[in-house]
Amino acid sequence: MRGRLVLLGVIVLALAGGPALAGEPQGPAWHGKMEKSEGLTIVSNPKAPLYRSDAVKLNEELSIGEAQGGKDYAFFRAWYIAVNDDGDIFVMDQGDACVKVYAKDGAYLRRIGRKGQGPGELQNPNTIHLTRDRRLVFDDYIRGLNIFTQDGAFVKFLPTTYFIDVLVTPEGRIVGRVNTIQSDRPGKEIRVYDGALNQQTAFLFLPEEPRNPQVVKPFAGGFHWALIQGHRVAVSYKEDYEIDVLSLLPGPNLRIRRDFSRVKITKEEIDDIQNRMRGRKMDIPLGHAAIQGISADDEGCIYAKTYEKTKDGKSFFYDIFDREGRYLARVPIPRTVSPKVWKGGKMYSLEEDGEGFQKVKRYNVIWQIPN
Repeated sequence: MRGRLVLLGVIVLALAGGPALAGEPQGPAWHGKMEKSEGLTIVSNPKAPLYRSDAVKLNEELSIGEAQGGKDYAFFRAWYIAVNDDGDIFVMDQGDACVKVYAKDGAYLRRIGRKGQGPGELQNPNTIHLTRDRRLVFDDYIRGLNIFTQDGAFVKFLPTTYFIDVLVTPEGRIVGRVNTIQSDRPGKEIRVYDGALNQQTAFLFLPEEPRNPQVVKPFAGGFHWALIQGHRVAVSYKEDYEIDVLSLLPGPNLRIRRDFSRVKITKEEIDDIQNRMRGRKMDIPLGHAAIQGISADDEGCIYAKTYEKTKDGKSFFYDIFDREGRYLARVPIPRTVSPKVWKGGKMYSLEEDGEGFQKVKRYNVIWQIPN
């Protein structure tokens, strides 16, 4: 067995919050405010989180991926992770055009999919999603969705050439971001479909701003999203600190804001991008956008990756919001660690070792109770 249990590396995260992530905050009072406007609850958070003094620990307990372990334990370009309720770990390996499945203890179980253009074969696998009826859904970029059982049997293929990004809910609803036109203006919107790709609803049309093809904006803010417990999706698409939590079914929507200061773009960052885009005219803003990524756990909490760093520059801060949108904590996570799944009190990440080999790691998340 090449996946091995380890209790070695410990990342200590300066944060208090513990049980508050699964329920009402305890300890100090929250100093933000909530107000309703046209059916939208706006949650305005202060710059400082609710908890600041205690700590959370991520104890590394499992590492998968060894250069000497053969192809079953080596990753050629691991990109995405999903974890089922049994603790089985599904790793999308784009370089191998398949998903490699590992048991809770790290033992290799099987691979699902292979390179090709036939039924159940993959060209450009991108993301994977698990449903409650034990289906595995591949987003094969550009072509469509390949659906398997979690045991590896091919079920069907759904062509989705019009999707830019795809999420699949545990209930099997398909959430796609698509190009569209409204009032003669091009843009993108989010659409919700059933498992047979019958559209159910659409929301959040984002019109495209006029572009100058001669000018590159290398530090422009991006579009980030994540599914959240309770048929909701969190979306960030602005330069400012704002996260919309939108219901996929009829229900209340939330907008989370946080007072923040833009992180200055360093000379080293500018020099690096100029070296890679020689001869291109660039529009350099005064600072980075507020958010560079979003994820969520199975308790409904949101993790927003910011551009704020620790003093040594080795870690980015992740802001944690509870299901009500309250800013609980800021957590420094090393830049070499890429969290992909927060589930069952565990964090699953993709990382590289000192020799450049990819690893899938699982950490036990230990929340300290504030005094």
